[in-house]
Amino acid sequence: MTDHPPRTSQQRKAIEVFCKNVAQVLNDGGLSVQVMLKSDVEVPWSQALVKEIMWKGIQEAMFNKKSTTELDTSEVTQIYEVFNRHMAEHEVFVEFPSNDILSRRKE
Repeated sequence: MTDHPPRTSQQRKAIEVFCKNVAQVLNDGGLSVQVMLKSDVEVPWSQALVKEIMWKGIQEAMFNKKSTTELDTSEVTQIYEVFNRHMAEHEVFVEFPSNDILSRRKE
């Protein structure tokens, strides 16, 4: 148990927007997902793939938590920091959405 509150509704929305933005940046940069079926197939990124493969992969490795609903507020930040460092290795940067960005999304 931590002293940090559970992740907020705004953080949930920010994770979703972040994953969508990452998918777009990766696809625009020609960095596809390699999926093994009967041969290597290039599959474009989607918000769901970014969240399931990348975000949750880091989340499970760091905190052994399968769902973002299990995260606390500090864990969201820690996951983003690791995610961001990994993306930087590929010269990709996507800012984590702020309250301003989420407010504009509603308009």
